[in-house]
Amino acid sequence: MPIPLLDDLRGRGFRGEILAEAPLAPFTTWRIGGPAEVLATAAAPEDVELAVRFAVDRAIPWRVLGNGSNLLVRDEGVRGLVLRVRKALDGVAVDGGVIVAGAGASFPSVARAAAEHGLAGLEFGAGIPGTVGGAIVMNAGWHEFETGSRVAEVEFLEPDGLVVSYPARACRFGYRTSAFRTRRGVVLRAGFVLEPDEPLAVAVRLGLPEARGGLRRTPHRGRGSQGTPDRGRPGLAEARELLRQPRQGQRQGRLGARRAGRGGGRADLGSQARPRVRAVVIGDILLFPS
Repeated sequence: MPIPLLDDLRGRGFRGEILAEAPLAPFTTWRIGGPAEVLATAAAPEDVELAVRFAVDRAIPWRVLGNGSNLLVRDEGVRGLVLRVRKALDGVAVDGGVIVAGAGASFPSVARAAAEHGLAGLEFGAGIPGTVGGAIVMNAGWHEFETGSRVAEVEFLEPDGLVVSYPARACRFGYRTSAFRTRRGVVLRAGFVLEPDEPLAVAVRLGLPEARGGLRRTPHRGRGSQGTPDRGRPGLAEARELLRQPRQGQRQGRLGARRAGRGGGRADLGSQARPRVRAVVIGDILLFPS
């Protein structure tokens, strides 16, 4: 029952917003999917720890929601607690050649902050439309660049409330995976070791408009994007074929979706597309398993 859950969580001291049967579609770039039984938006880091302990103590299923850019939510919705962490964990700090970013911080924004401080190594992050936490969990990357190659340490909240710092070697980064992909808990923040460079040179590689007189634009800026599902996974060939098939009222190749440039696209899928999207994409980007 959602209402008792809401009251109990507030009684524990949760300061953020708590909603019952809240639609999740507005919080994903696919803009589809059902409601969360309880949707809690953390207002501070303490809320994150409190909500996780609350769910564990009550044996309530719980999941973390970041930017929603690599997420497909089932139409039936999600039972239990969905915890939004973007605003609570969005801090970014620069100390010499190290940039420390909260899990809720936008990865493109972190890449830009690095450029402004003359730090090189995260330029690829400008085209990854997600949060730092998501980038850590899946070791997000672009071409030969990967998030894990720049990580010094990851701060991780265990389900029992213990906060552990994992050095890079303990994160076990691999192709689009890490030790956190199958581990229950929450990535809180990460430290990245970068290299000094001229801010203008970094900005040019980053694709900032001001670095090229406004002639270049970083992909996805100002738009939602799903990113790119793992091209090596089963079902991607079928997904690409599906995107090429016309449906009533749409031109060839549209499927009710506007695709962005390299690395991903924005979609606004109509109800007719939802069952087919689930069947094709569920194995690649579904983070809310059955």
